[in-house]
Amino acid sequence: MPARSGQAYVESLKKNAPCVYLGGRRISDVTAEPIFQEPIRAIAEQYDMQLDPAYRDIMTYPSPITGEPVSTGFLVPRTREELVKKRKHFKLRADHNFGFMGRAPDFMNQFVTGWHLMADRFARAGARFGENATRYYEHVRERDLFLTHMLINPQIDRSKTSAQQEDPFLHLGRVRETSEGIIVRGAKMLGTMAPITEEVAVIPFGGVPPGDDAYALVFGIPTATPGLTFICRETVAPLPRSRFDHPLSSRFEEMDCIAVFDDVLVPWDRVLVDGRAGSGDIINGLGADFGALLNVQTSARMLSQLEFFCGLAMKVADAIGITGFLHIQEKLGEMLSHMEIARAVFYGSEAMAQQMPNGVWLPGGAGLRAFHLQTGKIYSRFVEIVQTLAAGGFFYAPAEADLESAEIRPLIDTLRARARGRLGGGAHRALQARVGRDRRCLCPAHGPVRALLPGDPIRLTAGFYSQYDKAPLFELVERALGRREGQPIAVSPDNPGALIPYQPDIRGMAGTYAATSLPEKRSEPPVRDQRTV
Repeated sequence: MPARSGQAYVESLKKNAPCVYLGGRRISDVTAEPIFQEPIRAIAEQYDMQLDPAYRDIMTYPSPITGEPVSTGFLVPRTREELVKKRKHFKLRADHNFGFMGRAPDFMNQFVTGWHLMADRFARAGARFGENATRYYEHVRERDLFLTHMLINPQIDRSKTSAQQEDPFLHLGRVRETSEGIIVRGAKMLGTMAPITEEVAVIPFGGVPPGDDAYALVFGIPTATPGLTFICRETVAPLPRSRFDHPLSSRFEEMDCIAVFDDVLVPWDRVLVDGRAGSGDIINGLGADFGALLNVQTSARMLSQLEFFCGLAMKVADAIGITGFLHIQEKLGEMLSHMEIARAVFYGSEAMAQQMPNGVWLPGGAGLRAFHLQTGKIYSRFVEIVQTLAAGGFFYAPAEADLESAEIRPLIDTLRARARGRLGGGAHRALQARVGRDRRCLCPAHGPVRALLPGDPIRLTAGFYSQYDKAPLFELVERALGRREGQPIAVSPDNPGALIPYQPDIRGMAGTYAATSLPEKRSEPPVRDQRTV
């Protein structure tokens, strides 16, 4: 099956029957559940976009197997031009939903492409595992499937590893193997949009500590696999919710889930790392080279959000006539500064692109990852500014029910007629207020949540420091101290990619977190000597 339509995606969901619980209820048909209908529609629109003549050349490329068009998210860039094409593809998808659906199909498309690029590393435990990585990538690509991911262990006792928990199967782990595959049991988090996806990809994010080999599992299976249950979190905003009152959250709810595996069979052809002795070393040695391409997708989504917020803030300020105040201009200028820096990082990474020894082109520098680490703070600041600009206007904009009321509507129309301002006066301001107050937009957790879901942002940022190549910066200090007398000063290169020569990632996934932040034995507080009180 080549790149498919939105209707084909919806029909696939109707045939799929994962075990999904929402608010204590078992959901038999996700396509008929109100909370999922608009997100399904939004995803279907993205599938339709890739078949639209206006976008087709950007969003698809010929399959190496069939020659039929497949999603550009799976493209392995062998030229700089193909790297640019992937960027255009990711940004187009992000702009479709204003950056509020970070886990649309393009995210996992690139994710499994990364598995394919690391096939040789999976093969360290046996050739078949490397072959499985490539076959699974091709399986998803040729069927244009929508995947979710399971990356994080549920937080129980973070001072203990998975093997040290009271119940060894609180976290997803290997139970045994059979001739058919491996049996796994336990829970895993971060199943974003799992109910409306078709397969789930599992990998331990952040590496595996010593003694946890049984929890070093990488595989991909259908969401409807027997024994697999998804438990949804609380919704972003309560139902019923109309598109009029909630233009964002009604359309872009990215439901997150906990997955519970109850002795689930994972067939051998779906296994990349099987949890045997030594599997932890395989996980920790995978590396994150492919993450550079994945960061293009995440950065595209973040940039789209920042651009949306800047537009919203300026529209709100203009509509209520406050753009002439210096302190308002300062806040809007702050937002635009963050946005333009983000644009420079996003597009500038292409100027620093390099071709790896395997022929794959990657965006250069560490800017995209740094941008990702700072997004939570920037998002929170943008929300704060927008809330400050609009103040109480968010809370008093008429709802759809008010406008449909025969008693209330005349009063609202009178107020509109009296409203001062520009760009449609009160009506226009009310529209912007509805967008701005939407919980999908201003929910305190929404922006930072994407930074928090992968793990503690402090540990992630510390990991960025520990991995960073510090030698060139140390050289600057050495020269300032007079210890490099006579050495020439390096001229900024014509090719910015040469600033940071490619170095294979030897720290692997274990380097995602700072080493000193790995679980340690919890110490009890000292007992005070009562005689000293």
